[in-house]
Amino acid sequence: MSSQTFLEKQKVKLEKQLTILWSQVNYCEDIESSSEALEDYLIKMKAVYTEYTGNDHYITLMAEKTKQHIDEQLNLFLDGLNKMIQLREKYGEINSTVLELNKENEEVDKNMEQTLKLLREVSAQTNILAINANIEAYRLGPKGDVFKIIATEVRKLSDITSNASVNMTNTTSKLTKQTSEMTQILNENNQTLFQVVQELEKGKESFISMYTDSENIVTESMVLDDTLKTIYDLIQKVYTMVEYNKMSYGNVKRILLQQVELTKEMIDDINQELGVSANFTSYKGAIDLYQEFYKNFKNENLEHCLTIIHHALDNGEDAEFITTQILERTVESIGREQIDRLVPLSEIYVNGRIIEACLDVLLPLLEKDQKGKKLGKIIIGNAFGDYHALGRQIISTFLRMAGFDVVDLGLSVSNETFVEVVRKEKANLICVSALILHTAEEVIHLRELLDKKGLRHVKILVGGAPFNFDPRLVQRVKADAMAQNGIEAIKTAKELLGLLHKRVVK
Repeated sequence: MSSQTFLEKQKVKLEKQLTILWSQVNYCEDIESSSEALEDYLIKMKAVYTEYTGNDHYITLMAEKTKQHIDEQLNLFLDGLNKMIQLREKYGEINSTVLELNKENEEVDKNMEQTLKLLREVSAQTNILAINANIEAYRLGPKGDVFKIIATEVRKLSDITSNASVNMTNTTSKLTKQTSEMTQILNENNQTLFQVVQELEKGKESFISMYTDSENIVTESMVLDDTLKTIYDLIQKVYTMVEYNKMSYGNVKRILLQQVELTKEMIDDINQELGVSANFTSYKGAIDLYQEFYKNFKNENLEHCLTIIHHALDNGEDAEFITTQILERTVESIGREQIDRLVPLSEIYVNGRIIEACLDVLLPLLEKDQKGKKLGKIIIGNAFGDYHALGRQIISTFLRMAGFDVVDLGLSVSNETFVEVVRKEKANLICVSALILHTAEEVIHLRELLDKKGLRHVKILVGGAPFNFDPRLVQRVKADAMAQNGIEAIKTAKELLGLLHKRVVK
């Protein structure tokens, strides 16, 4: 092998290494920005905790107040119940007294009846005496005036006795009737009071149970307090760890940037040996290029985005560098922003149009060594519940560019649909895109369904932010491999389909 050929191969390796280093630098920056976002979330969580525990409606305070109210009501209830029981006992005593009085009244009635009978007899006798006196007065004539007086007085005595007898009879009847009515009323009231006391005694158990429950609620709320305090302390520790991670990734980025500069110098040395020139973008230049593109992308300015791509190419930037470090990084960043808000379909559509237009410029430059026969069929789609289209669109375009026959199922694809289409199209590879963790975990169920349907040979290639941040997630969801960008997706797809050396996930 000639020295020139050797240098050219070394240059290609160094250029690929430079691309990888740029990816790692960007990855560190993404970690730093994600850490800042995590810090914001942690601060919000602490604010929520402080606001919740300091609120008048905080559950522990409410539980304490409720317990106090129930305690007061229970004491009032028990006090009222005791008074009702005492009243019932008083009613019992009164009722007994009235019954005794009735018995005495019955004796009085008997005595009164005898007295009245005697008075009636006296009245009858005096009446007879009055008649006899009148007869004697009439017989004696003028000498019978005394008998007239006696007859008059005796008549008066008879009338008085008769009236007294009638009055006493009426009074006795009324007294007997009133006593009887009073006895009946007292009996009825006593029965009612007895029933009320019975009901209250039943309610007493419910009140006591309520009081016990309130005590348990207070106890559990205190446990909740301790749990919340523990969570708050953990939040504080996580916040501290995030700060340490930011520092660590900042240091890693600094080392990587040193490696970037060293790699550039090595490529420059090889270029000098080969007699060619190269134009490398500085770290600051790359950041400026990314930020300028990202700003116009967010503003949905298609023309400015295309102008930035053309200027970068005119200045000697590599198409692969622009694709992976500018275009795909923008897609990942905008995807993270879209997690926290409801994204209108119009925004998704415009973002997709910008990416497609930029890829139309870049793909022809990336296709030079990718032409040839069709490499096989691939099914691609977003995991069920995932509605972030841009990453999937880029990977789909890259795979088509590489020569794969790609069937794009779109957003939020059910596992059943994936399996149905794989069987229908006789494909051996599924690519699943997921931007958030809970949609990434759908891949577990997809793998299980494929195995259940006798499709164990079908491979699963995953991609998206959760896998970039935690490469171990690939094993947890039982996927076969992951790809961080379009170029890597092509290489990994070939490996999984046996078109290159088999890739082993570690």
